[in-house]
Amino acid sequence: MKAKVKWDFQTERTAVIVVDMQNVFCQPDGALYVPRTAGIIEPIQQLTSIARTAGMPVIYLRHIVRGDGSDTGRMLDMYPNVNEILKRGTPGVEIIDELTPEPGDIIVDKLFYSGFHDTDLDTILRKHDIRTIIICGTVTNVCCETTVRDGAHREYEIVFLSDANAAMDYPDLGWGAVSADDIQRMTLTVIAYEFGQVSTTADIIDEIANKAGLHSSKV
Repeated sequence: MKAKVKWDFQTERTAVIVVDMQNVFCQPDGALYVPRTAGIIEPIQQLTSIARTAGMPVIYLRHIVRGDGSDTGRMLDMYPNVNEILKRGTPGVEIIDELTPEPGDIIVDKLFYSGFHDTDLDTILRKHDIRTIIICGTVTNVCCETTVRDGAHREYEIVFLSDANAAMDYPDLGWGAVSADDIQRMTLTVIAYEFGQVSTTADIIDEIANKAGLHSSKV
């Protein structure tokens, strides 16, 4: 089936959003380690590199709480140890060294899954006159997909990267265990059918390079 939508985006009105590539999710000793994050670091490095060269904003989302229980709400119900594992100022909440933000990059801290929920992300995007957002990071069907849905509701054009979003396995909670492969496949399908464009990182890098008059070898 042909893709339902393909945006003709403008680099000057497009931003890259890197979701939760933090030590707690990306390091093997992290409390919420997602093994598949290891495979998306290089694509994200390549994407952010050419985005910066093209003058596009690169925005990092971090899932961080105060740690005193005053701001966790329903998150505490789902993750009783959230005040320890996502506490501000602890090493686990920092962006991994491989993707360290560079001067000019923007960091947005969030309390829950969506990058838009009770944050200034929407204000930042509108200040930069952004129309299209390219989303990558982890976890595919949680913080990444929730940010997709909220972004679509705010009328942004969504580009979701099929090979730069990392899913995880789920245990049997009454309906059978679900593999990361199945989660990834279903999420990509839902996003492509309902919310926006799903593409490979290589395709988007090539498109940015062409639109900005760059060579992808500069990545």
